[in-house]
Amino acid sequence: MTSGTYKYKHLVVALVGASVLSACAPQKFENVAEGINFNDPLNDDLSSNFYKLSDSSTVFEQSNLDENRTSTSFQVQLADGTYLNDLHASDFVLTENGTPVTDFKLSSNAQSIVQTVDIVFAVDVTGSMTSTIESAKTRLINFVNGTRARGYHTRMCLVTFGDYTVQKCNKFYDNDPTDPATETQVQELISEITKLRALKGAEDPGGSDFNENPMRAVIDSANAPWGETSQRFMILITDDGFLYSPGNTGSVGSLAPRWSEVLTAIQTSQMKIFAATPSLAGYDKKFQTQPGIVEASGGEFFLFNNLINGSITLDTILNRIISRVKTTYLVEYVADEISGLNPALELSKRDIKVVLRSGLTGTIVSQTKQSNLPSGRAEYLKAWKISDKPILADSLRVKINGVEIREGFALLAGSLVFVLPPIKGVKIEVTFQYASLKDALQLTPMVLNANEDLNALAIVLNGKKAKGPDIVFERSLEGHWTIRPSDTVLSEADPYEIRKNGGLTIKILKASKP
Repeated sequence: MTSGTYKYKHLVVALVGASVLSACAPQKFENVAEGINFNDPLNDDLSSNFYKLSDSSTVFEQSNLDENRTSTSFQVQLADGTYLNDLHASDFVLTENGTPVTDFKLSSNAQSIVQTVDIVFAVDVTGSMTSTIESAKTRLINFVNGTRARGYHTRMCLVTFGDYTVQKCNKFYDNDPTDPATETQVQELISEITKLRALKGAEDPGGSDFNENPMRAVIDSANAPWGETSQRFMILITDDGFLYSPGNTGSVGSLAPRWSEVLTAIQTSQMKIFAATPSLAGYDKKFQTQPGIVEASGGEFFLFNNLINGSITLDTILNRIISRVKTTYLVEYVADEISGLNPALELSKRDIKVVLRSGLTGTIVSQTKQSNLPSGRAEYLKAWKISDKPILADSLRVKINGVEIREGFALLAGSLVFVLPPIKGVKIEVTFQYASLKDALQLTPMVLNANEDLNALAIVLNGKKAKGPDIVFERSLEGHWTIRPSDTVLSEADPYEIRKNGGLTIKILKASKP
């Protein structure tokens, strides 16, 4: 046929899904209507489909993680041994790992009762402790009632031990003077104290050796269910030395700990140990080259013999705890809200320092630090996988809570990577185009009549007559011809300027005799 013997008319087409294609081998259209002049001026009524080069999109959301609420408590001691209790936030400089922390809250129990006081009373219940325990019971009950009357919120539990821990602290009894409902717990605590007694004969947990296992009791007390921001104290009373590993493990089953375990437990729990014990290495003196439990915890030492001869009583120790509470400052801040801090760090790696401002005298002592997340907060995500397929970098658009951002992120190996993690709970909307036209363009085959003369057709792609290898014809299951562009049309070379045109227009021209 020649261009003079045919004119063009509209060809009706339909779109179908890929599921209708047969398994027949594709037929390339080698001679695309050779005789058709598809620029003929009579050709003004063309059938076409436009396949838009569409954006893909996805949505991510930053996690809502718990904030890392951090506190540090301390005293300010003068040269004469007394403590300052009338300082204000402006009198202190606070840093964490060298980063200034300016947004913090300072409070003091001298000004108001702001901190709960948790006390573990750990006592040796071997036979030699009988008289000491009986004396201590009355004084403990008086302390429980007295702190409630004076407005201090205390929680207390009992730990008993010999060669092993007999009773662990699984529950603190709440003694909150502002909550009448806790009176029941107070009575339960007093009942527990009343039952406290030294064990003798077959019940005696002391065994045949001369040492007991208070260091295991220290570790067990460190694992007590402490309040998140409470001041933490352990009162340790024993008339003997202690078992330890290696070298002094005592009887089988004593579970004598290594000294490193003891120090780790003290550091993790941040409890202060007020020890009424013999003056021995590991108590008030160094254990080999390591600090004893009083020094390591920032606690206080009381000679056990002074407790026996009456020169001090349990009241002395309890009053020292109250004195410590009354002269203790508490600093609180949220690490997530301080620029330059890493809330994901575990507490042991956070160097929190408090110093007095220039011109003020005093020494910061008995400092402890606590966090609701001692192991550190989980890291907020900085990267999200968009696709395993290559993405066109300059097509990437990012919105945070509906506002487009243009910097602070990059596209790396199919992932959206931020310089800094987006803040908690934000919605991240991403739109993009795939680098491959085959991925970016969603094509569906066009259907022709089953008896269509393929050589009477001309195919136009974005205004250019398609070359034979660029078009593929196939039979559908129903026997119709289907037409689609071949992979060469969608190649990286983009011969039909699909990206420039924002998509692909496919026109089918049919020649027929007048």
